[in-house]
Amino acid sequence: MKSKSCKILSLLLVLVMCIGLFTACKPTETKETFKEGASIVGADNIIIEEASEFDPLQGVSAKDKDGKDITSDIEVKGEVNTLEPGDYSLTYTIKGTDVSVTRVVTVKGIEAAYANGTYNFKFASSDTKHTFMAAAEDYLLHNQYAGVPLFANASFALYSSRMQLASDKYVPIMEFGQGISTMSADDSKVLMEDGKNGKAGEYTYRTAFADNPTQWNHWKYDDSTTSDAMILYQDSLYAFDFNADKTGYELNPSMAADNPTPVEGRELPTGKTVSKKWQIKIRDGLQWQFNPKTDTSMITKTKIDATDFYETYKLALTEKWFRAVSGGGDFCTSSSKVINAQEFVDGTKEWDDVGIKLIDDSTIQFEFVDEQSEWNVKYFLSSFVTTPINLELYEALGTKYGIDEKTIAYHGPFYVEYYESDKIIRLKKNELFHDADKYFYTGRVITIIKEAEMRFQEFLAGKLDAVALPAAHYEEYKNHPGLKRIPGTTTFRMMINGLGTREAQLAKFPDGEWVPEPILANTDFKMGIFHAIDRKKLAEEVMKTSQTQMYLFSDAYVVDAEEGIPYRHTPQGMSVGTDLSPSTNGYNLDAAKAYFDKALDTLVGEGVYKSGDEIKFDFNYFTGSEAQQMMASYIKDAMEAAFNSEKHNIKVTVETSPKDFPGIYYDYMMIGEFDTSVGGISGSTLDAASFLDTFCEDNRGGFTLNWGIDTAVPEITVLYTDDDGNPVKEIWSFDAIVSALNGEIEVVDGKEAPKEAPAN
Repeated sequence: MKSKSCKILSLLLVLVMCIGLFTACKPTETKETFKEGASIVGADNIIIEEASEFDPLQGVSAKDKDGKDITSDIEVKGEVNTLEPGDYSLTYTIKGTDVSVTRVVTVKGIEAAYANGTYNFKFASSDTKHTFMAAAEDYLLHNQYAGVPLFANASFALYSSRMQLASDKYVPIMEFGQGISTMSADDSKVLMEDGKNGKAGEYTYRTAFADNPTQWNHWKYDDSTTSDAMILYQDSLYAFDFNADKTGYELNPSMAADNPTPVEGRELPTGKTVSKKWQIKIRDGLQWQFNPKTDTSMITKTKIDATDFYETYKLALTEKWFRAVSGGGDFCTSSSKVINAQEFVDGTKEWDDVGIKLIDDSTIQFEFVDEQSEWNVKYFLSSFVTTPINLELYEALGTKYGIDEKTIAYHGPFYVEYYESDKIIRLKKNELFHDADKYFYTGRVITIIKEAEMRFQEFLAGKLDAVALPAAHYEEYKNHPGLKRIPGTTTFRMMINGLGTREAQLAKFPDGEWVPEPILANTDFKMGIFHAIDRKKLAEEVMKTSQTQMYLFSDAYVVDAEEGIPYRHTPQGMSVGTDLSPSTNGYNLDAAKAYFDKALDTLVGEGVYKSGDEIKFDFNYFTGSEAQQMMASYIKDAMEAAFNSEKHNIKVTVETSPKDFPGIYYDYMMIGEFDTSVGGISGSTLDAASFLDTFCEDNRGGFTLNWGIDTAVPEITVLYTDDDGNPVKEIWSFDAIVSALNGEIEVVDGKEAPKEAPAN
């Protein structure tokens, strides 16, 4: 089949001053108007194809009574939406005269056909990626297959008076540069965690975690708290930093000596080089650091080189460590998966077949399943996960490697000097770090405080340099000079078990015992839930410090990381959900009630419910948070107020139920043992398209939380131009779009083509 790479047109209203090409019908008699001696020529009625570009002044001219060209004096009123078939009227007038001409522009629709061929939008233009991304998100919002958006986890942070932040404005990825900021006073002027003043000449950045880290081997972690700790003491091959004027970010070598080098690469028409093979040079002078109490008697190699990376990768895949084989950014399932890595894990290939090679002591090579750009490779290797462990220490400790801070080795800007569960993590500056001078702090202290209010009180007592502002204190501290707003990376949603029947539940979860509520499988009812929520009130009045959000992706996400423009701010991102009352953030109580009655029309007609019924379902929420309790109470009240049908004499009752984290995911949503629940999965903020797989029905990303959906059906229409400049309208499935945005995919009749089973 024909391989297609395409440039997608922006799904916006095309104003009359656009520039481009048009296709005219058979010319009618040229319209000329003579008045006061001036005339307009060439404004004939025309027919153009849908998605073609149109310049209303092309071929149109004007002259004055003496024959002088005055085309620049023509004004055009009206608009032509080339993406919407129909007849449009344009009026041409010569400024300062009564001379005018009206023409009709007919936009002729293109017949949609199912997508067929080989597609790869991973390296496509920004417009291409943004438009397919918008088509996918718009689809999800119109059937609530991804759950009902509730709010984004934006927060407010308070910083102590001694903090001198690197940036006064929030920058994606870098935030305010807290990690590389400075301080106006040393520790002798502040209280440490023990209630005593610190030491003169030391500058310790003091923060708090709600939970303990759960893992010390960075290849095994699976929670955000552990990640937040590890990023402080483990380095990465490439690391983000501010650009020169601190308005954006750069991705620069850290443990790597330089940018990746392509092997057998090819240049795309855009000038970008892509390849499946990339080599990375390791920086000279990298050294291991250890906790003072670690037994290092077996350590004979203090330097870190390419061999350490290579042998660690081999060990991680051999042992099937979590971050090597799953979880995103891994070798086996991510968009940057390595050739034969999964087959090696499955036992069908040998290690020598895996696309990870040691070229020499300073060079390692990756061969990926799909082509990658330089940026893709750098981003894949920007996580602390893809860095080495100390193999000599591992060989000595065996299964005890990584059980605490003394059984690992460090290579980041800090190392853990002391850890006590439920109390403290104390880190010291790693003077062996290759760029130690970049960091002002002499250490960091993280106090473990489970309750948000207690963390806040410790800040007020002067024991912390930064803290999240609890919702209950927002009004009191909203004008505090140290207050900063941090956009959220997670849109929390009402997840829905839409399996509908016990039979469907057993088909998906044979060992489960849950009996699903039928109405939650009805799309009209799901849309009713969407419109029943006043998101602005929920975020700003009920939860106070959250962010109003009706979409699935917040301002924190970008689709084209090299361009760096938040997806939400692109024309395509702004075109999503335009018919879902964006002016009220989706809230429309009349629509909610109408959708409820429509759902009942169907379900009562099918005998599922009858007059007088009370439909009950549960809503799970996170324990330990006053804001979550208030949120759950609001959801209950909103649902019960909207869903009380006089027409059918049927009402909805919602029972709220607190659930502990992470059990609310693993013990309920991920195994279908729930009705509805709050939940959210944050993805890679610089690769929003890679996060779409969490919404696929087949659970390909391992984090599907909504059930009873069907994302394999081709029912999304996308309009674009092909390589020859011809407009094309194709029908895609959501799953096929997800795959095409993340790599090469064969599409048959709008759906992903079945993949051939690997040869034995």
